Amino acid sequence: MQITRNEEYGIRLAIRLARQGERMTVEELARLERLPAPTVAKVLLQLRRGGVVRAERGRNGGYALADAPGRISVGRVLGSLGEPLFAGRFCRTEPACECPSRVECGLRAVWCHIDAMIGRVLEGTTLEDLLGGEGSVARHVRRLWSVEDGEVSNVRAGNGAVPAEGEGC
Repeated sequence: MQITRNEEYGIRLAIRLARQGERMTVEELARLERLPAPTVAKVLLQLRRGGVVRAERGRNGGYALADAPGRISVGRVLGSLGEPLFAGRFCRTEPACECPSRVECGLRAVWCHIDAMIGRVLEGTTLEDLLGGEGSVARHVRRLWSVEDGEVSNVRAGNGAVPAEGEGC
């Protein structure tokens, strides 16, 4: 699991737009976030293609969030910038997998749980949540991170639930 520089910049830019609440130019964002303007432009293009921001041309143009901050999840922002943070490329059960433990692997449950929990936190945390300050966000994430016994669902369904015994990641 690794957050790329591009993903960090994208989150920072989305938070800045959420905090500002109005259109901002590439130059304004670059100055406030202390990033090179070409980098900001590149990241904003990815965020626009991902439906996170919208661009308006013209004299009073700029970039703004495409939706309310409370409706844009961190997972959505990161998803528009690259691969999932913790992708289920581990412990394959397909015959092509060369792992000798691929059929009955105790470690797979650990990876599946981590994958599900990360998905739950990223999809359950919005830009609006991030504006609440560190203490507020920490409490929010602690609530999301707790797991109830007996939760059953497939993490690939996108609901952030932990797969049940026997279900794959």
